[in-house]
Amino acid sequence: MSRSASKINQYFRQTIPTMVQNNVPITPPYYTLWFTYTTGDMPELCKRMDEIITQKGQCDRYTCDKLLDEFIVNAAEDRLAEMQNNINQVVKSIENSTESAMNDAEDLNQSLSKDIQIMADEASQNDTPSAHKMVSIARNFMDKTEAYRSQLEKQNAEIHALKQKIADTEKLMYLDGLTEINNRKKFNEDLSLFTASTEDTCLLLVDIDHFKPFNDEYGHLVGDKVIQTVAKTLEKSCRKNNGAQAYRFGGEEFALLIPNANITVATQFANEVRERISRISLTNKKTGQSIRSITTSLGVAQFRQGEPLEALVERADQCLYEAKSAGRNCVRPA
Repeated sequence: MSRSASKINQYFRQTIPTMVQNNVPITPPYYTLWFTYTTGDMPELCKRMDEIITQKGQCDRYTCDKLLDEFIVNAAEDRLAEMQNNINQVVKSIENSTESAMNDAEDLNQSLSKDIQIMADEASQNDTPSAHKMVSIARNFMDKTEAYRSQLEKQNAEIHALKQKIADTEKLMYLDGLTEINNRKKFNEDLSLFTASTEDTCLLLVDIDHFKPFNDEYGHLVGDKVIQTVAKTLEKSCRKNNGAQAYRFGGEEFALLIPNANITVATQFANEVRERISRISLTNKKTGQSIRSITTSLGVAQFRQGEPLEALVERADQCLYEAKSAGRNCVRPA
């Protein structure tokens, strides 16, 4: 749904005060919730929030957390993208108007400064009460203009901080919470981009061998540490391979996208990654006990022009299954 800048600004002016009234922090996730409520884009959400406000007097942060999970997180991606775009438009519009006002205030102050100096010189020559009063009034007005400009500077700094928060939130949408590498959502988007922009794109699926015993023998914290360490190793390996990207695919499984590489090059890279992971040495900090070695199995497939992307993933997954069946700690190309 396309909206004019004036309409978006109207929603913005309504949203912030409403959040303040309900004691809700002004952060991007909460703002998205209340902006949606203000626009009326989700009738079910609006109805629920109206009922809560009627019953409790306000819709507090803890209630907002539940509503975010129910309505916003699970909303269609295109709607989330539209709302994010609306927020960005508002911030940009306010930023432009604020910077323009700051420039106008600065120009006015410079002009006033020159005029006041002229008036002061004339007042000293005429030495009349009315002349000195005019200089005093002009200086008082200049002080107020300067205070206004300072206020605008503060507001502009807050807008820049909000822009940074929005940018950080957008980044978080594509990061896996545990490993802080790219997540499955980012993988799905990049897979389309990679296969559309280069003829030679290879997919590597990586699975940690016998992962469950890590949790059973050492506890879930150690299991998490294993996943994090493997993720960092994969990401570091990708940085050495121009354009390659690492993703957490789910659980103890990862994916690597290798652009501009045929199956031979990708298979060699997969073996290098496998060997690098096998050399990882971890210690249980709680007990000082050495943790058994980490090994991985990998399946490799090269994109075929015209094939559905799901078919590429299925072929790589089949190769991963074959690597597991062959005894693990090995690579199987398609």
